[in-house]
Amino acid sequence: MKYIVEKGINHVLLDTPSVDKEQDGGKLLAHHAFWQYPQNTNTFRTITELVFINDEIKDGIYLLNLQVAAFENDAAPSDRFYFN
Repeated sequence: MKYIVEKGINHVLLDTPSVDKEQDGGKLLAHHAFWQYPQNTNTFRTITELVFINDEIKDGIYLLNLQVAAFENDAAPSDRFYFN
């Protein structure tokens, strides 16, 4: 995750339930590294988990319209979307 931050990536989409291990004792090391929490928290960045992207979609650069609900919380649902 530190490498992703160093590359200037602000939005991560993945098809797994979490960027962290299922059982990590609540450490959430990847989440904390991505948001640089608590030292220099970057609230502009987003992580979207459990994304479905059809295997027929070629790797590349795409435009994503990600709309996140304006909740004052550490997590917020985004609308379900599929890349077909």
